[in-house]
Amino acid sequence: MKAEIIAVGSELLLGEIANTNAQYLSEWLASAGIDVHYHTVVGDNHERMQETFRQAQQRAELLVITGGLGPTEDDLTKEVLADLLGRDLVLDQAAYERIEGFLKTRQREMTINERKQALVIEGATVLRNDAGLAPGMSVQTEHHQYIVLPGVPREMKQILKDHFSHLFGQETIRSRTLRFFGIGESALNDRLETLIKEAKNPSVAPYAELAEVRLRLTAKALDQQEADRMLDELEQHVLAEVGMYFYGYGETSLPEVVLKRYQEAGLTLSLAESLTGGAVASGLVDVSGASQVLRGSAVVYDDAAKQAVLSVPEELLKEHTAVSKEVAIAMAEGARSLYQSDIAVALTGEAGPTSNSGKTIGTVYCAIADAHGTRIVEWQYPSFDRGMIRLRAVKDTYFLLLKHLEKAPE
Repeated sequence: MKAEIIAVGSELLLGEIANTNAQYLSEWLASAGIDVHYHTVVGDNHERMQETFRQAQQRAELLVITGGLGPTEDDLTKEVLADLLGRDLVLDQAAYERIEGFLKTRQREMTINERKQALVIEGATVLRNDAGLAPGMSVQTEHHQYIVLPGVPREMKQILKDHFSHLFGQETIRSRTLRFFGIGESALNDRLETLIKEAKNPSVAPYAELAEVRLRLTAKALDQQEADRMLDELEQHVLAEVGMYFYGYGETSLPEVVLKRYQEAGLTLSLAESLTGGAVASGLVDVSGASQVLRGSAVVYDDAAKQAVLSVPEELLKEHTAVSKEVAIAMAEGARSLYQSDIAVALTGEAGPTSNSGKTIGTVYCAIADAHGTRIVEWQYPSFDRGMIRLRAVKDTYFLLLKHLEKAPE
């Protein structure tokens, strides 16, 4: 079954409120095995709404419509859909009595507009709204099913919970997101080209993010257990090919994974940042529980700070400049000694727009020190974007920390 979700309301088009209903409905329909092919938003206009509903009829068997059931003049959803289906609006006595009882508690008489909320499309299954006044509706025709829900998210969710568990089949759709770093979207596509093309159920879909790539695996099955088994099998095929770039699932992030892994290993970290100005530490302390791993961080942008805080020798800075392997190593070892951490990382480099060291813009040195010694890595980034150089250096540092913990080659 193909579905289309239609949100009604000019306030959505004006950006006054976010269309959170569509996201919620998509997730809920997926859990019921319903494929959502379109999201549509239409304003409170009779002609445009009717045109939107007609287009949706051509594209989907299930139309889920939210909004436009209230008591105001521009709440037109029932009227437009009734016209389209050639049906009348009739009074639902239970809804009428509910509205009347609500108004009596406030010592008010029912107005014509308030009575309008109790009107339903002839032949519809009326869906009681225990979180509000306007009921929802389910309308079945020869070729389509229409689910009409209030636009207020709390009311919409209540109706779904109370009335819809019996309306759909037993299939379920399950998705799993795998996160990768150190490989671009194009390269990932090339490595998984055959799998992406041939995998239909479950399917594979790549998505690019800032310096990262996500893969969404989606399986449709008769039950959750079978869908999860299918996802497990596909994941094994993916990781067999590009597992060296994999770092986590779902909405996790590189700093979250770093902290979790180092906490599990019982290791502490310290940082020394020049190029990145504290961004590596900032990403870590954004995560709850960072204090269990991060001992301290020194932002030493100036050469004098590198000497005073981290004891980087002055002659080393003069001979090699601040942007050098030698200074990065001295910074990491200085931070490890200063903060008495198991592992320390230091970053120095040229982000532009000009170079003070003579090194090419985009040159970054990252040193990682532990009880076994100090390792140095050099990265070269495109020089056109100062912000992207710093962002890539931060994320590469997190990934380097993960690989260092795994003792795996880069």
